[in-house]
Amino acid sequence: MGKRSARWSRRGVLKAGAAGVALTPLASSMVWPSAGDDIYTGKCVVTLQLDGGADVTQLCDPKINIPGEPKINNWADVSEPGQAGNISFAPVADNEWMFNRFGADMLVINGVDAQTNSHETGRLYNWTGSNAVGKPSITALHSAHTAPDGPLAYSVFGGTSRTCGIIGYNLFNEIRSLRTLSQPRLSSRGPQSAPDHLLRRAQTEYDLIDSLANSEIERFLARDKITARQLDSLNRFQLARQKRQGLAVLADLLPSDNDIPSRTNFETAGWKWSSNLKEQMQGALLIFKSGLGSGADISFSGFDSHDDNDEIQEQLYFHFADALGFFWDYATELGIEGRILLIIGSDFGRTNFYNDGNGKDHWPVGSYIIMESNAPWGNRVAGLTDEFHFAKRINSRTLREDPNGILITPAHVHKALQGYLGLDVFADDLGLALEDTGSVAFFDPTVQSVGDSSKLSRRSRWR
Repeated sequence: MGKRSARWSRRGVLKAGAAGVALTPLASSMVWPSAGDDIYTGKCVVTLQLDGGADVTQLCDPKINIPGEPKINNWADVSEPGQAGNISFAPVADNEWMFNRFGADMLVINGVDAQTNSHETGRLYNWTGSNAVGKPSITALHSAHTAPDGPLAYSVFGGTSRTCGIIGYNLFNEIRSLRTLSQPRLSSRGPQSAPDHLLRRAQTEYDLIDSLANSEIERFLARDKITARQLDSLNRFQLARQKRQGLAVLADLLPSDNDIPSRTNFETAGWKWSSNLKEQMQGALLIFKSGLGSGADISFSGFDSHDDNDEIQEQLYFHFADALGFFWDYATELGIEGRILLIIGSDFGRTNFYNDGNGKDHWPVGSYIIMESNAPWGNRVAGLTDEFHFAKRINSRTLREDPNGILITPAHVHKALQGYLGLDVFADDLGLALEDTGSVAFFDPTVQSVGDSSKLSRRSRWR
């Protein structure tokens, strides 16, 4: 779906009134396509934000203990790191299952220096590519470029989101709110397709409401003097009424309450946890399937483990692996797995030693995992850290260790993502480009930071 714009006139506003249904608009110059027009079927981007500071030495950048130095990981007393293709992983939780199943479709980027121990700055940097306010989230930028007219172009189920005014966003807590949004005139009884799912009011009342609204608009437009601001307000109102027609597509896809994943509840280290991560995932994927949007943020919190690090992180990683399996299985069920780019990251990492409470504190160095089904750049690791989990410099072209190279920051990752998604020119046109950041060959399938890059091919890499 390309960008659409229109110069609104009195006639245009009146013509739009024939559509007659509602949703909050995203911009005053957009015209939502009527039933039968094309919907968005391109690439969709999801960020999965592990809020709090994930311990990546217990995930995708495993570290063993060094004699005479403070212990980095308790698991290293009894186990060695696992290996799935080119990707090393910590032998905790369900990591072995997860990396063996999905490693071929993963790009792991280790040694990413967020240059901060502040949660707020770390989240901002990792999800916008800038450690100062003024850049949009990668999902906002992608949505504004690919589906600016979509009523649900950018959906936020959780996490850090920034728009910089280039697009609006829709905030959801649960899938049931999608049902109310997509068909607000229906009662909330029963599943969406049930026979007893009745109108909240009689149809005659809704017909009267639409008629009165159109009459008031006509009366207002008949006035001698209308300011540009007033006409713009009418534009927004009529655009809102038009957009609800497109939401009927989503309404037809929404599952019954019985088919919405239940919250996952567990207790560890004396804390009770409750997660609706799978429901967030389902909601984002259903919006993509409907063609009404192209970007979504989802989040999973609890990783700020200043006490009892191992117990907390392991339980969270069990749920993370299970939810990741659900995400890709559900995307496959919907037939959209080939359209998804999933970006996984956190605020930063955790220290390379335990504190007095068996926890780990804030550490600026973390990792990203980027996933795409059948990715030609999968089963690869970019970025390096030393045995104490300090970031090492790499050559931006070969990705190999280079004392004269760069230290990877979130800006480098976002620069590469913008290039891979075709957003770089768009960002530059908006004055939002990461101008002072060099390019890094993260998505070049012929190079990586570990192993023998000369032998890389998709089949031989994984078997």
